[in-house]
Amino acid sequence: MGRKRGHKKKRQIIGIYCEGKSEEQYFKMLSQKYNARNVHSQKLNIKSLGESGEKIITEAKLKGKNNNESKIYVVFDRDDKTIDDIQRCQKIAKRKGVTILFSSVSFEIWVLMHFESVMRSYTRKQLTNKLSTKKYFNQDYEKFKGSSYRPYLYNKVQEAVKNANQLENFHSNMDKDDPYVNIHKYLKEIFRVDIL
Repeated sequence: MGRKRGHKKKRQIIGIYCEGKSEEQYFKMLSQKYNARNVHSQKLNIKSLGESGEKIITEAKLKGKNNNESKIYVVFDRDDKTIDDIQRCQKIAKRKGVTILFSSVSFEIWVLMHFESVMRSYTRKQLTNKLSTKKYFNQDYEKFKGSSYRPYLYNKVQEAVKNANQLENFHSNMDKDDPYVNIHKYLKEIFRVDIL
């Protein structure tokens, strides 16, 4: 008598669509760290992306549908978006079933959280200057952007999550708060891990 073949559950495909190369490199590092073969990290090449988060949401939904992705995440930051812009992005994302991973003022606020607690706002230039110093990346961070984060952040994800949870106690409003980050809330869900 032959053995019965069990029905294998089809592996879910998750799409992560990033605003820039830094975010893409970061999520590729996490994919390697957690060996998540079910995660596709890619950058969207939309020229006016810095103008509006709506475009990345709409494009991600379209690409996700074409790629049979069951869950779609978009990663972007505040840039010059107003409170109304962000609220509109949240409504569109909710309607389209897309999850926003957001940081304010820029993704680098999340990067900094891998090294220390962050409770005050920074300008983009201040963040870049700070991350360029010896204590952090020890090189011109602006030129580094888009390179691998693995040598710097690979073993510091848990620290970033702890710092982001601490920040969330005081800054939990995506529309208005700066600094703000919600990336930490979705990492376990994306990578299907209990401990980061």
